[in-house]
Amino acid sequence: MDDSLDALPDETSGPHALGRQAMADLREPFTAWLEENVHVDEEVGPEAVVEALTVGAGGLLTLRPQARLTRLTPEDVDVLITQVVPAMVEDVGTDDPEEMAADLLAVWWQLLTFLGETGRWQGTAGDLETDLVLVAGEPPELAEVLAAAAGDVEEGEEDQTVLASFPVRAAQAVLAHVGDGLEVPDDAELAGDDVTAVLAAFEHPVPVTVDAEGEPQALEDVPWLRQVVLLMLDLDLLDGEDETLLVPGVEADGWLEPTPEPRELRRQLVGRFVLEDPATLDEGFSVAEAVLPTVLASAMTGEPFDDTTLDALVGDGAVLGPAAGVAVEELKERLSDLGVLGILSERAPWTIARGFWPAIAATVGEEEDDDLLGGLFGDSEPHWLEGVMGQLGLGDEQVRQIRGLLGGR
Repeated sequence: MDDSLDALPDETSGPHALGRQAMADLREPFTAWLEENVHVDEEVGPEAVVEALTVGAGGLLTLRPQARLTRLTPEDVDVLITQVVPAMVEDVGTDDPEEMAADLLAVWWQLLTFLGETGRWQGTAGDLETDLVLVAGEPPELAEVLAAAAGDVEEGEEDQTVLASFPVRAAQAVLAHVGDGLEVPDDAELAGDDVTAVLAAFEHPVPVTVDAEGEPQALEDVPWLRQVVLLMLDLDLLDGEDETLLVPGVEADGWLEPTPEPRELRRQLVGRFVLEDPATLDEGFSVAEAVLPTVLASAMTGEPFDDTTLDALVGDGAVLGPAAGVAVEELKERLSDLGVLGILSERAPWTIARGFWPAIAATVGEEEDDDLLGGLFGDSEPHWLEGVMGQLGLGDEQVRQIRGLLGGR
Protein backbone atom coordinates (compact mmCIF):
# COMPACT_ATOMS: atom_id res chain seq x y z
CA MET A 1 0.00 0.00 0.00
CA ASP A 2 1.65 3.25 -1.10
CA ASP A 3 1.71 6.57 0.76
CA SER A 4 -0.53 8.28 -1.83
CA LEU A 5 -3.42 7.47 0.50
CA ASP A 6 -2.08 10.22 2.76
CA ALA A 7 -2.92 12.73 0.04
CA LEU A 8 -6.65 12.01 0.15
CA PRO A 9 -8.77 15.12 0.89
CA ASP A 10 -9.88 15.77 4.43
CA GLU A 11 -13.01 17.84 4.18
CA THR A 12 -15.41 18.65 6.99
CA SER A 13 -18.58 19.00 4.95
CA GLY A 14 -20.35 17.50 1.96
CA PRO A 15 -19.38 13.94 0.93
CA HIS A 16 -16.67 13.69 3.58
CA ALA A 17 -19.19 14.49 6.30
CA LEU A 18 -21.41 11.71 4.98
CA GLY A 19 -18.47 9.34 5.14
CA ARG A 20 -17.59 10.30 8.71
CA GLN A 21 -21.17 9.74 9.79
CA ALA A 22 -21.28 6.33 8.05
CA MET A 23 -18.00 5.29 9.70
CA ALA A 24 -18.82 6.68 13.15
CA ASP A 25 -19.65 3.34 14.81
CA LEU A 26 -17.08 1.38 12.83
CA ARG A 27 -14.02 3.64 13.10
CA GLU A 28 -12.66 2.49 16.46
CA PRO A 29 -13.41 -1.27 16.22
CA PHE A 30 -12.17 -1.41 12.64
CA THR A 31 -8.95 0.42 13.57
CA ALA A 32 -8.38 -2.06 16.41
CA TRP A 33 -9.09 -4.99 14.08
CA LEU A 34 -6.60 -3.66 11.53
CA GLU A 35 -3.91 -3.31 14.17
CA GLU A 36 -4.47 -6.88 15.30
CA ASN A 37 -5.05 -8.67 12.00
CA VAL A 38 -3.46 -6.72 9.14
CA HIS A 39 0.09 -5.63 8.48
CA VAL A 40 -0.26 -1.98 7.50
CA ASP A 41 2.75 -0.10 6.16
CA GLU A 42 4.14 2.08 8.96
CA GLU A 43 4.31 5.06 6.61
CA VAL A 44 0.60 4.75 6.02
CA GLY A 45 -0.82 3.54 9.31
CA PRO A 46 -4.36 2.35 10.14
CA GLU A 47 -5.55 5.94 10.48
CA ALA A 48 -4.87 6.60 6.80
CA VAL A 49 -6.68 3.38 5.89
CA VAL A 50 -9.74 4.47 7.85
CA GLU A 51 -9.54 7.93 6.32
CA ALA A 52 -9.47 6.42 2.83
CA LEU A 53 -12.60 4.48 3.70
CA THR A 54 -14.24 7.61 5.04
CA VAL A 55 -13.61 9.51 1.81
CA GLY A 56 -14.79 6.57 -0.28
CA ALA A 57 -17.89 6.06 1.84
CA GLY A 58 -18.76 9.74 1.40
CA GLY A 59 -18.43 9.47 -2.36
CA LEU A 60 -20.52 6.29 -2.46
CA LEU A 61 -23.29 7.77 -0.29
CA THR A 62 -23.36 10.86 -2.48
CA LEU A 63 -24.09 8.68 -5.51
CA ARG A 64 -26.18 6.07 -3.68
CA PRO A 65 -27.80 7.66 -0.58
CA GLN A 66 -29.59 4.38 0.18
CA ALA A 67 -26.33 2.47 0.62
CA ARG A 68 -25.28 1.21 4.07
CA LEU A 69 -21.72 0.10 4.81
CA THR A 70 -22.87 -2.90 6.84
CA ARG A 71 -25.03 -4.27 4.03
CA LEU A 72 -23.51 -3.13 0.75
CA THR A 73 -25.18 -4.68 -2.26
CA PRO A 74 -23.26 -5.76 -5.37
CA GLU A 75 -24.82 -2.73 -7.08
CA ASP A 76 -23.30 -0.46 -4.41
CA VAL A 77 -19.91 -2.11 -4.88
CA ASP A 78 -20.15 -1.72 -8.65
CA VAL A 79 -20.60 2.05 -8.20
CA LEU A 80 -17.70 2.05 -5.76
CA ILE A 81 -15.42 0.28 -8.24
CA THR A 82 -16.46 2.06 -11.43
CA GLN A 83 -17.05 5.62 -10.17
CA VAL A 84 -15.92 6.36 -6.62
CA VAL A 85 -12.45 4.80 -6.63
CA PRO A 86 -11.51 6.19 -10.09
CA ALA A 87 -12.60 9.67 -8.92
CA MET A 88 -10.49 9.38 -5.76
CA VAL A 89 -7.46 8.31 -7.78
CA GLU A 90 -7.92 11.20 -10.21
CA ASP A 91 -8.27 13.72 -7.36
CA VAL A 92 -5.01 12.61 -5.79
CA GLY A 93 -3.08 12.62 -9.06
CA THR A 94 -0.76 9.78 -8.09
CA ASP A 95 2.08 8.66 -10.35
CA ASP A 96 0.75 5.10 -10.21
CA PRO A 97 -3.05 5.22 -10.53
CA GLU A 98 -3.43 1.47 -10.98
CA GLU A 99 -1.57 0.72 -7.76
CA MET A 100 -3.59 3.27 -5.82
CA ALA A 101 -6.87 1.91 -7.17
CA ALA A 102 -5.80 -1.58 -6.11
CA ASP A 103 -4.87 -0.25 -2.66
CA LEU A 104 -8.24 1.44 -2.24
CA LEU A 105 -10.11 -1.71 -3.22
CA ALA A 106 -7.92 -3.70 -0.82
CA VAL A 107 -9.05 -1.32 1.93
CA TRP A 108 -12.68 -2.09 1.14
CA TRP A 109 -11.89 -5.81 1.06
CA GLN A 110 -10.51 -5.46 4.59
CA LEU A 111 -13.63 -3.62 5.73
CA LEU A 112 -15.94 -6.29 4.30
CA THR A 113 -13.81 -9.03 5.87
CA PHE A 114 -13.95 -7.21 9.22
CA LEU A 115 -17.73 -6.89 9.01
CA GLY A 116 -18.12 -10.58 8.24
CA GLU A 117 -15.68 -11.87 10.86
CA THR A 118 -17.00 -9.69 13.68
CA GLY A 119 -20.71 -10.30 13.05
CA ARG A 120 -21.36 -6.70 12.03
CA TRP A 121 -22.46 -7.60 8.50
CA GLN A 122 -26.23 -7.05 8.19
CA GLY A 123 -26.74 -8.05 4.55
CA THR A 124 -27.12 -11.50 3.04
CA ALA A 125 -24.29 -14.01 3.00
CA GLY A 126 -24.56 -14.13 -0.78
CA ASP A 127 -24.09 -10.37 -1.11
CA LEU A 128 -21.05 -10.44 1.16
CA GLU A 129 -19.45 -13.23 -0.86
CA THR A 130 -20.14 -11.43 -4.13
CA ASP A 131 -18.89 -8.09 -2.74
CA LEU A 132 -15.62 -9.66 -1.64
CA VAL A 133 -15.07 -11.20 -5.08
CA LEU A 134 -15.81 -7.89 -6.80
CA VAL A 135 -13.48 -5.74 -4.72
CA ALA A 136 -10.77 -8.39 -4.99
CA GLY A 137 -10.86 -7.83 -8.74
CA GLU A 138 -11.48 -11.50 -9.45
CA PRO A 139 -14.33 -12.27 -11.86
CA PRO A 140 -16.72 -14.76 -10.28
CA GLU A 141 -16.90 -18.22 -11.75
CA LEU A 142 -20.29 -19.53 -12.72
CA ALA A 143 -20.32 -21.77 -9.65
CA GLU A 144 -19.80 -18.71 -7.43
CA VAL A 145 -22.71 -16.86 -9.05
CA LEU A 146 -24.97 -19.85 -8.43
CA ALA A 147 -23.73 -20.41 -4.87
CA ALA A 148 -24.31 -16.78 -3.97
CA ALA A 149 -27.92 -16.95 -5.19
CA ALA A 150 -28.56 -20.32 -3.52
CA GLY A 151 -27.17 -19.07 -0.21
CA ASP A 152 -30.35 -17.08 0.42
CA VAL A 153 -32.67 -20.11 0.14
CA GLU A 154 -33.80 -21.54 3.48
CA GLU A 155 -33.68 -25.29 4.00
CA GLY A 156 -37.41 -25.49 4.60
CA GLU A 157 -38.16 -23.85 1.26
CA GLU A 158 -35.69 -26.17 -0.45
CA ASP A 159 -37.14 -29.31 1.15
CA GLN A 160 -40.70 -28.38 0.28
CA THR A 161 -39.82 -27.84 -3.38
CA VAL A 162 -37.44 -30.77 -3.84
CA LEU A 163 -39.54 -33.39 -2.04
CA ALA A 164 -42.46 -32.61 -4.36
CA SER A 165 -40.27 -32.48 -7.47
CA PHE A 166 -40.53 -34.73 -10.50
CA PRO A 167 -37.23 -36.62 -10.06
CA VAL A 168 -37.78 -37.28 -6.35
CA ARG A 169 -41.32 -38.53 -6.93
CA ALA A 170 -40.07 -40.69 -9.79
CA ALA A 171 -37.35 -42.15 -7.58
CA GLN A 172 -39.94 -42.91 -4.92
CA ALA A 173 -42.05 -44.75 -7.51
CA VAL A 174 -39.02 -46.80 -8.62
CA LEU A 175 -38.12 -47.75 -5.05
CA ALA A 176 -41.73 -48.69 -4.31
CA HIS A 177 -41.78 -50.99 -7.33
CA VAL A 178 -38.40 -52.54 -6.54
CA GLY A 179 -39.53 -53.33 -3.00
CA ASP A 180 -37.16 -55.76 -1.27
CA GLY A 181 -35.73 -56.87 -4.61
CA LEU A 182 -36.61 -57.12 -8.27
CA GLU A 183 -35.34 -59.52 -10.92
CA VAL A 184 -34.23 -57.68 -14.04
CA PRO A 185 -32.79 -58.64 -17.44
CA ASP A 186 -29.01 -58.81 -17.58
CA ASP A 187 -28.94 -56.33 -20.47
CA ALA A 188 -31.15 -53.57 -18.98
CA GLU A 189 -31.79 -51.85 -15.67
CA LEU A 190 -35.55 -52.60 -15.83
CA ALA A 191 -37.68 -54.96 -17.89
CA GLY A 192 -40.43 -53.58 -20.11
CA ASP A 193 -43.19 -54.81 -17.78
CA ASP A 194 -41.49 -53.06 -14.85
CA VAL A 195 -41.22 -49.84 -16.84
CA THR A 196 -44.93 -50.06 -17.54
CA ALA A 197 -45.71 -50.70 -13.87
CA VAL A 198 -43.64 -47.73 -12.66
CA LEU A 199 -45.22 -45.43 -15.22
CA ALA A 200 -48.70 -46.59 -14.28
CA ALA A 201 -48.06 -45.85 -10.61
CA PHE A 202 -46.52 -42.47 -11.28
CA GLU A 203 -49.17 -39.78 -11.54
CA HIS A 204 -47.94 -37.20 -13.98
CA PRO A 205 -49.17 -36.01 -17.40
CA VAL A 206 -45.91 -36.83 -19.20
CA PRO A 207 -45.30 -40.57 -18.81
CA VAL A 208 -47.25 -43.12 -20.83
CA THR A 209 -47.57 -46.78 -19.90
CA VAL A 210 -47.44 -48.40 -23.33
CA ASP A 211 -46.10 -47.61 -26.78
CA ALA A 212 -48.21 -46.85 -29.85
CA GLU A 213 -48.95 -50.56 -30.38
CA GLY A 214 -50.02 -51.05 -26.77
CA GLU A 215 -46.88 -52.98 -25.80
CA PRO A 216 -44.78 -52.27 -22.70
CA GLN A 217 -41.95 -49.84 -23.36
CA ALA A 218 -38.28 -50.57 -23.03
CA LEU A 219 -36.43 -48.38 -20.54
CA GLU A 220 -34.32 -46.72 -23.24
CA ASP A 221 -37.57 -45.49 -24.83
CA VAL A 222 -38.42 -43.51 -21.68
CA PRO A 223 -35.32 -41.30 -21.35
CA TRP A 224 -36.39 -39.43 -18.22
CA LEU A 225 -37.08 -42.69 -16.34
CA ARG A 226 -33.79 -44.21 -17.43
CA GLN A 227 -32.07 -41.03 -16.30
CA VAL A 228 -33.65 -41.34 -12.84
CA VAL A 229 -32.74 -45.03 -12.54
CA LEU A 230 -29.12 -44.43 -13.55
CA LEU A 231 -28.84 -41.55 -11.11
CA MET A 232 -30.29 -43.71 -8.34
CA LEU A 233 -27.70 -46.39 -9.06
CA ASP A 234 -24.90 -43.83 -9.05
CA LEU A 235 -26.10 -42.27 -5.78
CA ASP A 236 -26.60 -45.67 -4.07
CA LEU A 237 -30.35 -45.31 -3.84
CA LEU A 238 -30.41 -48.52 -5.86
CA ASP A 239 -27.96 -51.43 -5.87
CA GLY A 240 -27.58 -53.24 -9.17
CA GLU A 241 -24.26 -55.00 -8.61
CA ASP A 242 -25.98 -58.32 -9.24
CA GLU A 243 -26.78 -57.92 -12.93
CA THR A 244 -30.06 -59.78 -12.59
CA LEU A 245 -31.26 -58.36 -9.26
CA LEU A 246 -32.11 -54.78 -8.33
CA VAL A 247 -32.44 -53.91 -4.63
CA PRO A 248 -32.64 -50.70 -2.56
CA GLY A 249 -29.20 -49.16 -2.05
CA VAL A 250 -27.48 -48.22 1.16
CA GLU A 251 -28.72 -44.61 0.90
CA ALA A 252 -32.38 -45.55 0.41
CA ASP A 253 -33.12 -45.69 4.13
CA GLY A 254 -34.04 -42.20 5.34
CA TRP A 255 -33.19 -40.41 2.09
CA LEU A 256 -36.32 -38.24 2.38
CA GLU A 257 -35.49 -36.96 5.88
CA PRO A 258 -35.03 -33.17 6.39
CA THR A 259 -31.43 -33.59 7.54
CA PRO A 260 -28.08 -32.60 5.97
CA GLU A 261 -26.89 -35.87 4.39
CA PRO A 262 -30.23 -36.84 2.77
CA ARG A 263 -30.66 -33.24 1.67
CA GLU A 264 -27.29 -33.31 -0.09
CA LEU A 265 -28.19 -36.59 -1.80
CA ARG A 266 -31.47 -35.08 -3.03
CA ARG A 267 -29.56 -32.05 -4.31
CA GLN A 268 -27.40 -34.31 -6.44
CA LEU A 269 -30.38 -36.28 -7.71
CA VAL A 270 -32.35 -33.18 -8.66
CA GLY A 271 -29.42 -31.07 -9.84
CA ARG A 272 -28.04 -33.78 -12.09
CA PHE A 273 -31.51 -34.63 -13.39
CA VAL A 274 -31.91 -31.01 -14.47
CA LEU A 275 -28.42 -30.41 -15.83
CA GLU A 276 -27.59 -33.73 -17.49
CA ASP A 277 -29.16 -34.27 -20.88
CA PRO A 278 -30.98 -37.65 -20.94
CA ALA A 279 -30.27 -37.87 -24.67
CA THR A 280 -26.51 -38.14 -24.04
CA LEU A 281 -26.32 -40.32 -20.93
CA ASP A 282 -24.18 -42.94 -22.65
CA GLU A 283 -22.10 -40.80 -24.97
CA GLY A 284 -22.22 -37.73 -27.16
CA PHE A 285 -22.10 -34.00 -26.62
CA SER A 286 -24.99 -31.69 -25.81
CA VAL A 287 -24.77 -27.94 -26.27
CA ALA A 288 -27.92 -27.63 -24.18
CA GLU A 289 -26.14 -29.43 -21.33
CA ALA A 290 -23.18 -27.05 -21.62
CA VAL A 291 -25.19 -23.81 -21.77
CA LEU A 292 -28.01 -24.71 -19.36
CA PRO A 293 -26.05 -23.75 -16.19
CA THR A 294 -25.63 -20.24 -17.61
CA VAL A 295 -29.31 -19.96 -18.46
CA LEU A 296 -30.26 -21.11 -14.96
CA ALA A 297 -27.76 -18.72 -13.38
CA SER A 298 -29.35 -15.90 -15.34
CA ALA A 299 -32.77 -16.89 -13.99
CA MET A 300 -31.42 -17.15 -10.44
CA THR A 301 -29.89 -13.68 -10.60
CA GLY A 302 -33.11 -12.03 -11.74
CA GLU A 303 -32.49 -11.80 -15.51
CA PRO A 304 -34.33 -14.80 -17.00
CA PHE A 305 -33.93 -15.54 -20.67
CA ASP A 306 -36.88 -14.97 -22.98
CA ASP A 307 -37.27 -16.28 -26.51
CA THR A 308 -35.65 -13.17 -27.98
CA THR A 309 -32.46 -13.56 -25.96
CA LEU A 310 -32.31 -17.26 -26.76
CA ASP A 311 -32.81 -16.51 -30.45
CA ALA A 312 -29.96 -13.99 -30.20
CA LEU A 313 -27.66 -16.94 -29.65
CA VAL A 314 -28.18 -17.85 -33.29
CA GLY A 315 -27.10 -14.42 -34.50
CA ASP A 316 -24.07 -14.42 -32.19
CA GLY A 317 -23.20 -18.03 -32.85
CA ALA A 318 -21.34 -17.78 -36.13
CA VAL A 319 -18.42 -19.62 -34.58
CA LEU A 320 -20.64 -22.69 -34.38
CA GLY A 321 -21.46 -22.47 -38.06
CA PRO A 322 -24.56 -24.37 -39.20
CA ALA A 323 -24.74 -25.99 -35.78
CA ALA A 324 -25.73 -22.71 -34.12
CA GLY A 325 -29.41 -22.91 -35.03
CA VAL A 326 -29.57 -26.57 -34.07
CA ALA A 327 -27.90 -25.80 -30.75
CA VAL A 328 -30.44 -23.13 -29.83
CA GLU A 329 -33.37 -25.34 -30.81
CA GLU A 330 -31.87 -28.16 -28.74
CA LEU A 331 -31.62 -25.79 -25.79
CA LYS A 332 -35.20 -24.60 -26.24
CA GLU A 333 -36.44 -28.18 -26.41
CA ARG A 334 -34.63 -29.05 -23.19
CA LEU A 335 -36.04 -25.95 -21.45
CA SER A 336 -39.52 -26.88 -22.65
CA ASP A 337 -39.14 -30.44 -21.36
CA LEU A 338 -38.06 -29.18 -17.95
CA GLY A 339 -41.04 -26.84 -17.99
CA VAL A 340 -43.43 -29.71 -18.66
CA LEU A 341 -41.81 -31.62 -15.80
CA GLY A 342 -42.58 -28.72 -13.45
CA ILE A 343 -38.98 -27.72 -12.81
CA LEU A 344 -38.83 -24.59 -14.96
CA SER A 345 -41.58 -22.18 -15.92
CA GLU A 346 -43.77 -23.64 -18.65
CA ARG A 347 -42.80 -20.92 -21.09
CA ALA A 348 -40.36 -18.03 -21.48
CA PRO A 349 -39.06 -16.09 -19.68
CA TRP A 350 -37.42 -19.20 -18.25
CA THR A 351 -37.44 -19.13 -14.45
CA ILE A 352 -36.76 -21.80 -11.84
CA ALA A 353 -38.31 -22.04 -8.37
CA ARG A 354 -36.04 -20.87 -5.56
CA GLY A 355 -36.25 -24.23 -3.83
CA PHE A 356 -34.27 -25.80 -6.70
CA TRP A 357 -31.43 -23.29 -6.50
CA PRO A 358 -29.26 -25.15 -3.94
CA ALA A 359 -29.46 -28.32 -6.04
CA ILE A 360 -28.32 -26.47 -9.16
CA ALA A 361 -25.52 -24.68 -7.29
CA ALA A 362 -24.29 -27.88 -5.61
CA THR A 363 -24.19 -29.82 -8.88
CA VAL A 364 -22.39 -27.11 -10.85
CA GLY A 365 -20.03 -26.59 -7.93
CA GLU A 366 -18.88 -30.19 -8.12
CA GLU A 367 -18.23 -29.90 -11.85
CA GLU A 368 -16.73 -26.40 -11.96
CA ASP A 369 -13.29 -27.69 -12.95
CA ASP A 370 -14.60 -29.65 -15.93
CA ASP A 371 -14.19 -28.41 -19.49
CA LEU A 372 -17.91 -28.37 -20.12
CA LEU A 373 -17.68 -27.85 -23.87
CA GLY A 374 -14.87 -30.31 -24.47
CA GLY A 375 -12.84 -27.83 -26.50
CA LEU A 376 -15.68 -27.31 -28.95
CA PHE A 377 -14.50 -23.83 -29.80
CA GLY A 378 -10.90 -24.75 -30.54
CA ASP A 379 -8.96 -21.57 -31.27
CA SER A 380 -12.06 -19.56 -32.12
CA GLU A 381 -13.68 -17.11 -29.77
CA PRO A 382 -17.26 -18.09 -28.74
CA HIS A 383 -18.91 -14.72 -29.48
CA TRP A 384 -22.35 -16.03 -28.60
CA LEU A 385 -21.26 -16.35 -24.96
CA GLU A 386 -21.29 -12.59 -24.62
CA GLY A 387 -25.00 -12.56 -25.37
CA VAL A 388 -25.61 -15.29 -22.84
CA MET A 389 -23.47 -13.80 -20.07
CA GLY A 390 -24.91 -10.39 -20.67
CA GLN A 391 -28.05 -11.73 -19.07
CA LEU A 392 -26.07 -12.15 -15.84
CA GLY A 393 -25.03 -8.52 -15.84
CA LEU A 394 -21.36 -9.53 -15.83
CA GLY A 395 -18.63 -7.40 -17.34
CA ASP A 396 -15.88 -8.22 -19.80
CA GLU A 397 -13.68 -9.93 -17.24
CA GLN A 398 -16.54 -12.09 -16.02
CA VAL A 399 -17.37 -13.08 -19.60
CA ARG A 400 -13.72 -13.98 -20.13
CA GLN A 401 -13.75 -16.15 -17.02
CA ILE A 402 -16.90 -18.03 -18.02
CA ARG A 403 -15.62 -18.38 -21.60
CA GLY A 404 -12.52 -20.04 -20.23
CA LEU A 405 -14.66 -22.27 -18.05
CA LEU A 406 -16.53 -23.42 -21.12
CA GLY A 407 -13.41 -24.32 -23.06
CA GLY A 408 -13.02 -21.20 -25.17
CA ARG A 409 -10.53 -18.36 -24.98
